[in-house]
Amino acid sequence: MRVKITLIIVLFFIAATAGHAQVVSFKDTLAKYNNARMYINKTGMKVLGAWGIASIAEGGIGYFTAKKDEWKYFHEMNAAWGVVNTGIAVLSLSRARKEAAARINAEDAYARYKSDKKLYLINAGLDVVYIAAGVGLAKYSENAKNNPEMWSGFGKSIVIQGVFLLIFDNVMYTTHSRYNSLWFRLMNEIHVSNTGIGVNHSF
Repeated sequence: MRVKITLIIVLFFIAATAGHAQVVSFKDTLAKYNNARMYINKTGMKVLGAWGIASIAEGGIGYFTAKKDEWKYFHEMNAAWGVVNTGIAVLSLSRARKEAAARINAEDAYARYKSDKKLYLINAGLDVVYIAAGVGLAKYSENAKNNPEMWSGFGKSIVIQGVFLLIFDNVMYTTHSRYNSLWFRLMNEIHVSNTGIGVNHSF
């Protein structure tokens, strides 16, 4: 009799521990994927910021040392893009710190993951437009009557900046996309019933 009671108590604690482990495991998995998403974004913004600072430095030095007007305009545009990219990186990193301190549920985390991918995909499309615009300006400079050096310098700079951003946004999108199946599987573990929302998490 005592053996049966002991066995029942042991089984009760095993069941309770297993149930508790499932909930914690789901939360830990959610936190892991969400932290990975934020880490990818923060790393990307640091790279973008470094590129921006390098563009500002290169643009400033190049502008004052270039002997031809075309290259002065080229470096000037690089510096301008550097200011914009650095500003975006700083604002994004500041937003990331606030996001890391906030508590979000699974639906919000997944929505942000999809939003991040969509943003980088849209940006990649815009990057193609930038490159095309830069090529167009450089081509236009060949027959421009007014300040062709400016159009050529600006165009070449925009092409270079556009190429970098195209590579950057594609790398960011691809890196995030590696978690597609993991997020999909995690979100499928959430089910809604008459008694509320539940989680079926497998180890």
